[in-house]
Amino acid sequence: MRELRCLIFENVEIIKAITAYRRRTGKPLPPGQLGKLKISTSPEIVVTLELLPDDGHSLFIPSAGAELAAALIAYCIDTRVPMPASAQKALTVLEGHVALKITKA
Repeated sequence: MRELRCLIFENVEIIKAITAYRRRTGKPLPPGQLGKLKISTSPEIVVTLELLPDDGHSLFIPSAGAELAAALIAYCIDTRVPMPASAQKALTVLEGHVALKITKA
């Protein structure tokens, strides 16, 4: 028997996760206001943040794969959501939202 848990993230949580992760890893977002968040699924799940700097030209900052998963896992740990270290973790999209599937044997 295996256990499957799925955490579905709201867009504001994804933005907080990516922002905090990039700050932690020494790659903070450039100054400016955050615009829209776009989720694409082909061929992999990519979350793109739109950043509106003061000069008026939009910047698009993608996050995908291991970086996105690490950001969401770190966000869960920071917000005290239990995250079993030995479980398999995978990104998916459910109901138009990014989700983290956690499978424990």
